[in-house]
Amino acid sequence: MSKINIATIFDRNYLIRALAFHEAISKFKNEYVFWFLCLDKDTKEILEKLSLNNVIAMSVEEIGDEELLKTRSSRSTGEFAFTSKPSWINYIFNKIKDGDTLIYADNDIIYFAPPENILERMIKNGHSIGVTPHKFSEKKDWMNEKIGKYNAGLIYFISDQNSRLCVNEWRKQCIDWCYLKYDNGRFGDQLYMNKWPEKYKGIYEIPDKGVNLGSWNIYNFKITERGGNFFVDEEPLVCYHFHRIKFYIAGNKIKPLPIYIYHKKLYNMYTDMIEKGWGKMLAFNKDWNYGFAEKPGVLRLIKQNLTRFLRKINRNGPEE
Repeated sequence: MSKINIATIFDRNYLIRALAFHEAISKFKNEYVFWFLCLDKDTKEILEKLSLNNVIAMSVEEIGDEELLKTRSSRSTGEFAFTSKPSWINYIFNKIKDGDTLIYADNDIIYFAPPENILERMIKNGHSIGVTPHKFSEKKDWMNEKIGKYNAGLIYFISDQNSRLCVNEWRKQCIDWCYLKYDNGRFGDQLYMNKWPEKYKGIYEIPDKGVNLGSWNIYNFKITERGGNFFVDEEPLVCYHFHRIKFYIAGNKIKPLPIYIYHKKLYNMYTDMIEKGWGKMLAFNKDWNYGFAEKPGVLRLIKQNLTRFLRKINRNGPEE
């Protein structure tokens, strides 16, 4: 298999998470090519100083998509990031050759196992677009039509005419409309994906329980740990999506807000990664605090811990 391209998008508020993302997946091989789209000047300048292995860092202006740039003033920061996603993937497609592989991943995803197996499976079976169903519980099945059946935070591509066609049309759709609200069959960049199986060939719904596990479905499975490895109903955990988690600074330590913790050991591991990334940023700016929530008071912490405990009990939460 040729080198695997891995793309993500972020601003300075997600820079520390990007460092954790890069380090976690780089442990498997030193051959991945990372494409980082920087949404602000600070992010690109710091990445250039950090000189991370195999990272191509670019600004939105540098990819030369004028239609994308025109949307910036009418979208929130998050909405513009979602709008940028297919434009960024489309740009990378124009830099790589047919048959090359590309993974788009939000940078709050941490890989615990290499991504190659999914791509090899896709190539073997003639798939060029790999999507990850949310796997909502039956009680939340309605979210497939209101939020999206597939998670737009992790998509696998084999570059070919089919995947290029898909991304090109997705780009046009997002430039036309991409907002964080439901509107007549649209929701951000994500709900457009519901129609991909009927519009494009080679769509592969990745069935693995351990691929893109997240807060929206973790309570549907039994999570165990053996020998430092995590398993999801006995399937290996490949990557976990630490969606929406917020951290705060307490003295010289990083701590997660309790309400965002869905598995103690998993989230403790991620907290350690974030703290390590923060240490790297302090070398550039001793007052670096971008991306952190305000330190909560004692009563708020008590309330959040209680809410988390009740949530776990009511949903028969995973083992910790």
